[in-house]
Amino acid sequence: MNNFRKRAIAHICLAGASDGTCQKPISRRGANGRPPLSGLSQFRILSIADSLLRAASKFYGKRFGINNSELRSLIILLDEQPLTIGQLSRRGQIDKAWVSRSVANLLERGLVKRKAHPTDSRMLLISLTAAGVELTRTIYPIARNRHLRLLRGLSPKEVLKIIDVLEKNASDLLSESEDG
Repeated sequence: MNNFRKRAIAHICLAGASDGTCQKPISRRGANGRPPLSGLSQFRILSIADSLLRAASKFYGKRFGINNSELRSLIILLDEQPLTIGQLSRRGQIDKAWVSRSVANLLERGLVKRKAHPTDSRMLLISLTAAGVELTRTIYPIARNRHLRLLRGLSPKEVLKIIDVLEKNASDLLSESEDG
């Protein structure tokens, strides 16, 4: 068995040992005889994330007339405000141009307001209006319920463990990518 194939099979596992080794490899093969890359965890996680984003976009778009960037902006502003466009972009991990468009839409709907930055005339501070606070508080229990449905079957401890491990490993991979 060649090294590429060994590495690919090692990544496609049904169960992992406590030392991180693969115990039960899945031997699915593509047309070229190699395991398909679509079976690798990062592809599957991205696929799940894409499905969740599309589902959220449809659900919140139909029900509240907002898109994902607008929703994330509202949620972040509920926790911390006022923020500049740049701060909102970083906290929400949303492209700055998307944040600008989202804020423009939310301004038009009267859900956010803006005021001049006290020390930098090039920047504006964005905050929720009373209507924005009310809408976000209406959305919160619905979003929480959808969140709980997604995690059904897992204990809170298991959820935290999964997220912690994925975040740590993703951070390690990012560091390796930046170093090499």
